[in-house]
Amino acid sequence: MLWHVLGDTIGSDNVNTKTMKNYIGLLLVVSLFIQSCQTNRSLFNNSPNGHPQELVLQEYFSLQEPVLQVGDKITVSVWGHEELSVGSVNSSFSSNESSGRWLSLDRDGEVNLPRIGRHKLAGYNTKEVSYLLEREYAKILQTPIVNVRVLSHFVTILGEVKQPGRYQLNSELVNLVQLLGQAGGLNKYAKADAIRIIRQTPEGPVSLEVDITDLVHLPKYNVTLQPDDVVYLEARSAKQTDELLQRATPIVGILTGLGVIGSLIIK
Repeated sequence: MLWHVLGDTIGSDNVNTKTMKNYIGLLLVVSLFIQSCQTNRSLFNNSPNGHPQELVLQEYFSLQEPVLQVGDKITVSVWGHEELSVGSVNSSFSSNESSGRWLSLDRDGEVNLPRIGRHKLAGYNTKEVSYLLEREYAKILQTPIVNVRVLSHFVTILGEVKQPGRYQLNSELVNLVQLLGQAGGLNKYAKADAIRIIRQTPEGPVSLEVDITDLVHLPKYNVTLQPDDVVYLEARSAKQTDELLQRATPIVGILTGLGVIGSLIIK
């Protein structure tokens, strides 16, 4: 509409420079207003559970090691016994998920291991599985040392970090700050006082908001992450302002060009 009005105005013999400037100014204001209405909304809203954060922390984010589940991929290393190891980290065999050797827990949560046969591992954490297998291998070996690594436990970090993506837990206890370090740290737009951790529970997804600038309470809220956790860093309003200015720059250039053309026509 404004473009048609501007075209009609440019073509008019009675137009003056002041009128042309008014139309161009109006078009600029309207364009910026339309773009400013396109606000960035948070990818994850506030916690749907409605519980206070302290209660969420205690009930859903207490320290616990991840447990093995049906379908998980694992490697088993028996120290000094490559013939009993599957994807051993102690030998030349690769433990890489895509190219190495590994075992997958079947629908019953079991795996079939060399010399000791089938054993149910689902429901145990890696430390418990190592103890269980050491006890079984002790029947045929003297003081066996067993190391179990899970290849299928991942967490995802999204939003305002330098390297967002999916990160493998590697059977280790990885906390929030460690994951942020793996992701290259926060970028300049990140809201460091409102980092959200989303976790799936039997009651549904819950989220915990963490302020990593609060050094007094950070140790308590620097929770150990679980497989399939999602960490989301929302952007500060400065990002929206910068993006708005970037979008407005081409429009300003176009309007400036139109102003020049209009002034030439008027002359």
